[in-house]
Amino acid sequence: MVSLNPFTALSDAQVEQFDQGAEDLLERTGFCVQHDALRARARAQGAHVDDADGRVRFPKPLLRELLGRTPPTYTIRNAAGGGREIGGGADPGVFAITNDPWIIDYDTGQPRHPSLDDVVRHTILGQQIESVVCMSCMDYPVVECADATSSWRALEAHLLHHAKHWAVLAASPEKLEDCLAIARVLNRGQDPAGSRLMTCGVAVRSPLTLTGPNGELLLAACAHDFPVVPTICPMAGTTAPYSLASTLLLAHAENLFMAALTQLIRPGNPFQYGLGPSVSDMRTAHDRYYTLDKVLWKVAGAQLAKAHNMPCGAECGGAMTHRCDVQTGAEGMLFMLAAYASGADLLCGLGSCYNANGMSAEMMVIQEAWLDAARFLTNGINTAPTRLGLDNIAEAEPGGEFLTDPLTLELCRGGEFFDNALFDYTGHAGDAPSMLERAHERVEELLAGYECPVPHDIREGLARHFHDFYRQHRL
Repeated sequence: MVSLNPFTALSDAQVEQFDQGAEDLLERTGFCVQHDALRARARAQGAHVDDADGRVRFPKPLLRELLGRTPPTYTIRNAAGGGREIGGGADPGVFAITNDPWIIDYDTGQPRHPSLDDVVRHTILGQQIESVVCMSCMDYPVVECADATSSWRALEAHLLHHAKHWAVLAASPEKLEDCLAIARVLNRGQDPAGSRLMTCGVAVRSPLTLTGPNGELLLAACAHDFPVVPTICPMAGTTAPYSLASTLLLAHAENLFMAALTQLIRPGNPFQYGLGPSVSDMRTAHDRYYTLDKVLWKVAGAQLAKAHNMPCGAECGGAMTHRCDVQTGAEGMLFMLAAYASGADLLCGLGSCYNANGMSAEMMVIQEAWLDAARFLTNGINTAPTRLGLDNIAEAEPGGEFLTDPLTLELCRGGEFFDNALFDYTGHAGDAPSMLERAHERVEELLAGYECPVPHDIREGLARHFHDFYRQHRL
């Protein structure tokens, strides 16, 4: 059976066109690197550097040499001793978030700010959902705490309730230093360098700018052999030109530069290609992050990453609205199918909706069901002789029946046709629960069956660390 890709966004010639365009940009226009030491390193390895405006330009031969050092696969690990390879064509893992500025409340259906209980519930769900391989807790306050401890208490609750890989999206070098101290606890007091317990996000400021603080984050990630994932989010019409192709070209150039810079700092350091373009609404100035344009961008991004043999991620969920309605279903399923069919190695943002500003527990399990559907749809049809049923049809003869046919008896208990408990197959009006209601029931089942997987000594170490941290910082 051959897996199917419903569509691609770019032809081979267009992939080459984007590569040539990105190489031209990085050789002629260059990248503004607001970090003296990184510019010095780039100059020492053959880049053309102008300190007056902070510009770093990579000649095409140097760029290609650096990109060739990027490993096609890498391993992530977690505090419970497990590991997972990213890349290499295996079924993709899922990256789950646990909080956002807005939580979509199940009872009211309306957005509200996150609570500590939300963080715990969503973390437990991420732990319980088998396809989730890594998680992240947004640096955002919870409603119970009005002081400076708020986002730290959310992170403490998050780490105490899961043993999946930790994706750290630090907003500053100081925040990353604090996270490295926590990683030492997760590594049972040992230096976390080389542990692969963390993935580090490093933001790019579009267009074509790496700030000094983000340069520090990149250096720290490479010093610890942590995978680097660039946060690249050009907005068409404001921080990128106003077309699908030009915004994609800018995002591709920014990815290639960050990959090259990572390899310049530390050859062989893990790097994951990723992009999150969006559209600026020219009427309202709002950022439209989860429009259907992203379906094309995420598929194209995976094609461009594969052309360089790089592991890549793709956002797997998302909708413009907070409502669990027809629009959300259409957008969400298309996003999931596109992300899975693209061949991305990590499907990112499980649970996300509301223009990437909201999430809910129910949406986490709904999107898991959509992932199940995407797997089924991309598997195609098994035409092995035992499945094709030529002999079965011939034996039944015209006017026969297949209720007791051997193929029916073999496959009727599942595995041949799509089936997921969140979908309603009755087609009947009346009291059949909706997908949202079924999702809520599934959430409660997963929460009720939870047993904490974090080793006892690490839980104790985390509790001591945060207690001392609050006291030291007088929080």
